[in-house]
Amino acid sequence: MNRSVYALIVGINNYQSPTIPPLKGCVNDITVIDEFLRKHLTNNEDKLFIKKLINHEATRQAIIDGFREHLCQAKSNDVALFYFSGHGSQERAGQEFWNLEPDHLNETLVCWDSRTDNIWDLADKEIAKLITEVSQNHPHIVIILDCCHSGGGTRDENNNVSSDKFNLQYTGIRSVNTEWTERPLSSFILSDKEINSFFSNSNLNDNQTNKFFLPHGEYILLAACRDNEEAKEHRSQKRGVFSYFLMDSLQRNGSLNYRDLFKRTNALVRSLYPNQSPQIEATNSNYLDQPFLGGIVGQRQIYFTVIYDGLNGWSIDAGAVHGIIYSKENEKTRLAIFPINLEDISQLQDAIAVAEITEVLPQLSRINISGEREKLDPELTYKAVITSLPASSLKVYLKGEESGVSFARQAIQKASFGESHSLYICEVDNFNEADVCLQALYDEYLIMRISDQRQLRSPIAGFAPESALQAIHALEHIARWINIATITSPANSLIPSDAVQMQVYQQESEIHDYQIYLEYQANNGKLQPPVVRIKLTNKSEKALYCVLLNLTELFAVTIISFAGVRTGILLQPGQEIWALEGRDISMVIPQNFWHQGVTEYKDILKLIVSTSEFDANLFVQGNIDELNPDCSEYATQPYITNNNILNDFIQNLKYGRAIVAYQDEPQKPEILDEWVTYEILIITTISKEVNLCNPYIDSQIKQTNLKRLFKYFRMLLFFLFALLLQRYLEAG
Repeated sequence: MNRSVYALIVGINNYQSPTIPPLKGCVNDITVIDEFLRKHLTNNEDKLFIKKLINHEATRQAIIDGFREHLCQAKSNDVALFYFSGHGSQERAGQEFWNLEPDHLNETLVCWDSRTDNIWDLADKEIAKLITEVSQNHPHIVIILDCCHSGGGTRDENNNVSSDKFNLQYTGIRSVNTEWTERPLSSFILSDKEINSFFSNSNLNDNQTNKFFLPHGEYILLAACRDNEEAKEHRSQKRGVFSYFLMDSLQRNGSLNYRDLFKRTNALVRSLYPNQSPQIEATNSNYLDQPFLGGIVGQRQIYFTVIYDGLNGWSIDAGAVHGIIYSKENEKTRLAIFPINLEDISQLQDAIAVAEITEVLPQLSRINISGEREKLDPELTYKAVITSLPASSLKVYLKGEESGVSFARQAIQKASFGESHSLYICEVDNFNEADVCLQALYDEYLIMRISDQRQLRSPIAGFAPESALQAIHALEHIARWINIATITSPANSLIPSDAVQMQVYQQESEIHDYQIYLEYQANNGKLQPPVVRIKLTNKSEKALYCVLLNLTELFAVTIISFAGVRTGILLQPGQEIWALEGRDISMVIPQNFWHQGVTEYKDILKLIVSTSEFDANLFVQGNIDELNPDCSEYATQPYITNNNILNDFIQNLKYGRAIVAYQDEPQKPEILDEWVTYEILIITTISKEVNLCNPYIDSQIKQTNLKRLFKYFRMLLFFLFALLLQRYLEAG
């Protein structure tokens, strides 16, 4: 049966109102989804109709018309997709909406012309109305929102919301100030008849009298964050963090169902941005087990197009916005090149040439052909697949007292065995491009994550070469953890995405949630951590080697063993096995988190599945605060890179099918093992009720607040002293 995809995709970097700060990654997000849809229709008889609104094209009226004139064309068995990348906000809700909005705020999408000439944002109630119109013909409706407060983009459940503060500089946060002017009901896209039908007609004794109820339409919503959270932009990729990992997941396996697609995206987003919690909702929970876009966009072999032109020489049709990485070091992004008419490009021995990236531009990348089995014809077009990527470096911004910063820079240059530059981190000059900040203040080093301003380890005392090296090794420890957390299945892996099923049980019940929430329980005045059990089942027709890792918020990586103390297990087809021989696994919040008043802790369970056995111990590292001052572990534990992990088949930490360069004498490219990854995010919490019943935690939280107050007071005294000293010197 022929099907059609109607897509309304909207990206806004720059707004008409001078009060709305600009963004950098929204148009890039739309560029990538546009290309993905055009390349990945599973049936050549299916049709794709894309309406793209960029910057000034994305007015409030144009978006409304896009729903009514474009998406409403979708019929039964068709797909209607709305993808919005831009600012989200909130506005004061009228009293008629208070039954839906306990915080008395509507969530909104900020259109290009919002807040000019009496133009309102597009409110969640209006989006719900538009979805209802599209759903009249029963298409498969998907809404994707990469903006702040997007978790409430269409629904009627909200949490308390804090106000947002922005200047007019690029912030990397997709939100603008709340609109506190209460808009009249007449400004909504609702007719008088619809307004009356959406209000309860109950008598005065009914609590629902004179309250608005949302119009109903069936849909699936994927949102960048909760309705009280901020959506961030990926600082190095100039993309939305949510869009980046969502599209990365789809490009690797477009046939994932919504539940598995979201599990992977959610775990990756929260590994880098813990305060951003992507959301998924469906009006019918059965939709979550359907393939993305109903399967109309599915698994195809991912490839780039290789062409030659006089301006760029040999190049591929992907650049920085697609996540292509360029490295000035020895490790390069490498490609295998195939004839354009070759259908199966999964067998790398069929490659006719190899190449490496020499320059990355926004939409394309220049390449150098480093070996040819057949002479490439500049008049022809070829296919290419990535065979390896350089491991990403952690971007660090240094600030503070000059002596401390100077020692830190020296340590970076000698971090690798005391002889060469760090393999894990690089210094950046722009704070907005950094992942973490190393502060040298008050004779101690502090490591702060920029996305949430959280201190990542205890302070390191003293400004000296030894303490600076300890701080740099702590940063390398973080970088290693991030690289392991973001290892993802190669796009050209031949292992099916559902080859191994990972199931999590609490007591005797399986937990099916896309992210798992567990709570401590109070028992006789003591806190009892929650426990789970984990089972793996090989659903494929081949034997597969499995390793299960636990990545904690303290940047530790541990192995959850199977029978005995085995760090990995070879599962035969149809075989199932319990981790830790079926014993309970306690999900514990470290006590030092309690001391900081933190009552929520995240663990990423990461399953790596391979066609051959590998040494999982190379992944293991301890808590960041347990590093020895001499950092001796870095002299003995190899860095996970091209030639020392998963039996040499992870050519780096992101892509894995490796091919060697041709020499003068043509040789057969080396094909390495197949592998895939699966992620589950577990969030362990201590509820407020349990906190109040536990005087130890309550006292620790109070002590933490006093320590924070003292710290801020000390900082204030320091700045006042510096100011008085400056004025004294100027007066003298």
